[in-house]
Amino acid sequence: MTALIALATALGLALTLLTAAAPPAAAADLLSQGRPATSSSTENAATPASAAVDGNTGTRWSSTFSDPQWLGVDLGSTVTISRVVLRWEAAYARAFQIQTSDNGTAWTTVYSTRTGTGGLQSLDVNGSGRYVRVHGTQRGTAYGYSLWEFQVYGSGGGTSPGNGIPDPTTASVEATDGPLTTATYTVPSPSGYGSGTVTYPTTGAAYPGVVLMPGYQGTQQNLEWLAPRLASWGFVVINVGTNTLTDDPASRGRQITAAGTQLLALGNTPGNPLSGKLNGTLGAVGHSMGGGGVMAALRDDPRFRAGVPTAPYYPNVNFSGVTDPTFFLTCQSDPVAHGNSYAVPWYNSMSQAEKLYIEVPGDHLCPMTGYGDKAKQGKWILSFLSLWLRGDTRFSPFLCGPVRDGDKNDTSLVTRWMDTCQF
Repeated sequence: MTALIALATALGLALTLLTAAAPPAAAADLLSQGRPATSSSTENAATPASAAVDGNTGTRWSSTFSDPQWLGVDLGSTVTISRVVLRWEAAYARAFQIQTSDNGTAWTTVYSTRTGTGGLQSLDVNGSGRYVRVHGTQRGTAYGYSLWEFQVYGSGGGTSPGNGIPDPTTASVEATDGPLTTATYTVPSPSGYGSGTVTYPTTGAAYPGVVLMPGYQGTQQNLEWLAPRLASWGFVVINVGTNTLTDDPASRGRQITAAGTQLLALGNTPGNPLSGKLNGTLGAVGHSMGGGGVMAALRDDPRFRAGVPTAPYYPNVNFSGVTDPTFFLTCQSDPVAHGNSYAVPWYNSMSQAEKLYIEVPGDHLCPMTGYGDKAKQGKWILSFLSLWLRGDTRFSPFLCGPVRDGDKNDTSLVTRWMDTCQF
């Protein structure tokens, strides 16, 4: 209860409003990360084509200083493409096309503009192909074309959403552990956050990554209960300790982003247990100020495709621009971050997002390790992330429809339930 009392005294904190808006999201898989990339040219050896698909926003591809230039990625098989994200460095394209191809020779344009402004661009497209490229025809500066990241989203490539995971049942998703064996890995040199313990499936497939963020004066122990549950159902979970115990929600949002970046980098680095384990898709779960941090990550970082803020706390912010699927888990008797103060207004303002809101009995600690009904909480969180990070619709019945109604209508278990079903 010491953490609760300390947090309650922090209610008067004036926290800075972050103004960057997240681009519109689509329920699709990141298909391009780590795939073979080629380009028409490179500025030098430090800016190769591969740097734009490595999941690291600190590395980039850059071309020579002439028009036209292109950067392409081989997705390995013909897929349906629904979204392309371009994270430009200062050297951007004023005029460019997004093009697809089945053979790498004949190209179809699925997006075109002559008025590009650089920065972070999220483009909804409709096409298919094995190869996707951004083809620049007019530079926006005197330099070349340069991308921190080139991300292609869609469906139809790689393994199926099930990825060897058996059909879920009520009993199996309410159990402490799922069907996959897991192991843990301690991040040796955390970058941008305090500490990290990764729990991951030991099978050979690649899975979505999930960042767990504690609340005010909290540690990894806050959400320790959730890491093995998620990992044993096909997620690579990094349970994070913060830089300081008093970091505010804005800082926790940045640390979620940093942990996600390092998790993806570890998945692309040979010689460690996580090599090849990450498929490039990210989600986040956080408690209290960590829940506020989840909202900030969803708003500010397009790599995060779904989030679960639990008893979230972040005063004086507007999250109406969040369009990613979001599950608010709140506590009925919470004196610190009651749903009516934060989660419900955010839920109501997010008109473009798929949303789930569940309020359960308990005080502010109800989502933490050792509190609340972890069988039910685990089932809901697991099902939400399986649906939106892995596209596994087998988990939808636990959130929408008759199967879930036993939970929804049990007033001893759920005191308020809202959703945008059918998902």
